Amino acid sequence: MKFMKFDKYSLKARIIPAFFSIIIPIMIFNNFYISEELYKFMDNVLFAKFVSNISMFLICLYYLSEAGRFISKNIFEKIYFKDEMYMPTTNYLLFQNTKYSSSFKKRIHNKVLSDFGIKLLSSKKEILDENEARRKIVETMALIRKKLRKNAFLVQHNIEYGAMRNTIGGSVLGALFSIFNIIFFKFYFESNLAVYISISTLIIYLLFIIFSKVIVNFYGNNYAKIIYREY
Repeated sequence: MKFMKFDKYSLKARIIPAFFSIIIPIMIFNNFYISEELYKFMDNVLFAKFVSNISMFLICLYYLSEAGRFISKNIFEKIYFKDEMYMPTTNYLLFQNTKYSSSFKKRIHNKVLSDFGIKLLSSKKEILDENEARRKIVETMALIRKKLRKNAFLVQHNIEYGAMRNTIGGSVLGALFSIFNIIFFKFYFESNLAVYISISTLIIYLLFIIFSKVIVNFYGNNYAKIIYREY
């Protein structure tokens, strides 16, 4: 399937998190309960077993990974970082932030001006219009990431951040699937083992959601430090 050629980032930061956080509860359901009618229908279709076990699995994995990524970017990342405006990569370059020295930030400003022709706001102008200062930094960071896209060290940290962020987004779906499994195997098709396993997966996914801010901040801060160091 040509459209499913995954690069290193897609595999490690999207597909693996989706498998861990979304596919596992589905596999639990599939393992402990398979509808007889669905099985007969699939059994009577030419090559249906092959398609079901391989092609359909890849298709589901792809779209579920996109769903997890959508949730992570448009809910968690948007809430915590306000569309990149408050990401560590943005915060660190503000003069009011004490992570780096003013001289270091001025060197970054000069390099940005030299590389991209963008003049970031001075410390005085930043005080008068912080939102504009943040917007300019966000725009600049997109260009810096593009410039460093082949930097292996930065790519690795980008994968780590993306993987954890997407695991958090996938955990929302994983938790919902786990709750469904608990109810289904408790009241409809009794299986204590399936219930216990589903309770375990639910706890794991809830922990990812509860500590989501701590997780994205930790990996976001690591990524920010690396991108400025490499730049």
